[in-house]
Amino acid sequence: MRAHHLIREKDNIPLIGTHLFGIIDRGTNVLQIRSISGCPLNCIYCSVDEGQSSRKESTFEVQVDYLLKEVNKVIEYKEVNDIEAHIDGVGEPLLYKEVVNLVKGLRNNPSIKIISMQTNGVLLTDELLAELKNAGLDRINLSINTLNFDTAKILSGNTDYDVYKMKLLAEKISKSGIKLLLAPVIVPGFNEDIDDLIVFAKSVNAMLGIQKYDSYKHGRRLKVKEWTWFKFNNYLKELEKKHGMKLVLKKEDFNIRKVKSMPIIYKVGEVVSAKIVLPGWLSNEVMISAKNRLITVFGSKKRIGDSIKAKIVKTKHNLYLASLI
Repeated sequence: MRAHHLIREKDNIPLIGTHLFGIIDRGTNVLQIRSISGCPLNCIYCSVDEGQSSRKESTFEVQVDYLLKEVNKVIEYKEVNDIEAHIDGVGEPLLYKEVVNLVKGLRNNPSIKIISMQTNGVLLTDELLAELKNAGLDRINLSINTLNFDTAKILSGNTDYDVYKMKLLAEKISKSGIKLLLAPVIVPGFNEDIDDLIVFAKSVNAMLGIQKYDSYKHGRRLKVKEWTWFKFNNYLKELEKKHGMKLVLKKEDFNIRKVKSMPIIYKVGEVVSAKIVLPGWLSNEVMISAKNRLITVFGSKKRIGDSIKAKIVKTKHNLYLASLI
């Protein structure tokens, strides 16, 4: 049984610094909002190893009022009025029971022009779809990898996964007035032929954001030959010509631009001494809090409340990793 941790404002745990929950600012007008981790599916290609067979030690959830308060602070600092708040996570965002209130709260900030969400759709009911629409959700990025019934079950790692229900769901999303983007991952040897998915996308007036399968250190690794970016981009260009649909998407297609980012507090090589506030994702990780940033320290099995010293090894996008000293 994995430990589940609720992060509340009174806990004084920063929401910047980890990719597991909170807010990720990559120096653009798009903010990634992560309220919860965990997933009801068990995709064989999962880049973060979520789902029933996950080897991760913990899941995390952020109190909605605290998350909204911190999002507003970040937006105020960035000084831009065309923010896209993208609700995603290491897993499935619709596991979050306060997801409708999260969307409502984001909609109350006039600097947020677009609210989008990544989802695999298995928890999206008709009632919830209507509530999200009324709350102000603008776009759903639906993870659907194939229209083949059997292949879909294999890729999702779930024998109950029903691609026909996903097709019906996509149609309902499109008719609801929420913009729809289908986001398949091309896994070599499994779903390289997606012509039928492209035809379906056109029939429901959806964009396609096709992704390339990549293996990651802490994700699930398949015994397949990964495509190069050259091969993948040529594949998309061929499909574009064949179907007359734009498939090679760029930042400009989503009005993404570089803007002021939250300041990087620490430098690589800097030593930090702080108390452990949370266990990490893995058994040899913990999280410490310092200067309003959360830092993941690997190589430690100490407990919450213990003081440790660590050396910063990574700071990109305000995501901090450190090694135990």
